Amino acid sequence: MARAMKSITVEEVMSKNPKIVSGELSVEEGARILRELSISTLLIEENKRIVGIVTDRDFVTKVVAEGLPLDTELREIMSSPVIMIPHNERLEDAAKIMTKRKIRKLPVIKGEKIVGILSENDITRISPDLIALAQEYAKIHSENSDEERTQEYLAGKCEVCGQYSLRLTMYNGMLVCPECLDSMK
Repeated sequence: MARAMKSITVEEVMSKNPKIVSGELSVEEGARILRELSISTLLIEENKRIVGIVTDRDFVTKVVAEGLPLDTELREIMSSPVIMIPHNERLEDAAKIMTKRKIRKLPVIKGEKIVGILSENDITRISPDLIALAQEYAKIHSENSDEERTQEYLAGKCEVCGQYSLRLTMYNGMLVCPECLDSMK
């Protein structure tokens, strides 16, 4: 008997061992890494902190379409801040985040460590209809819904204590780390 979709977690479906590179690499070097490793996503690190994400789509829409030179640094085409999801979240909740945020790749964290990348392809491999269902869900439910929110995080500096965290959440219009959030509630 097949397991219920509601019980499948992000960690069970994600691609493990994401590639983390310097933002100083050129787009040519980045593209070469994608090809050599047969991957589609690079996480950008500066000062031992994840500051951005670059996908194969970025090479098309930001480099080729804009006519950028191949020596352009990856930090110039990365998306930031990086939206992340905890490893133990449900797959259907990840699909909702991806649909709402209009992203196709979602880094996965366990504690303060990035352990994988979840892609739309990973989700459709398990449940071909889940992305379409998430799109319908997003149409029906507005941002102001009182419904329980799916946990999602941003990487960056806490606006209260100034410490870097992979687990920032929005609270009263500020990006706040878990420790500061506990003291604010």
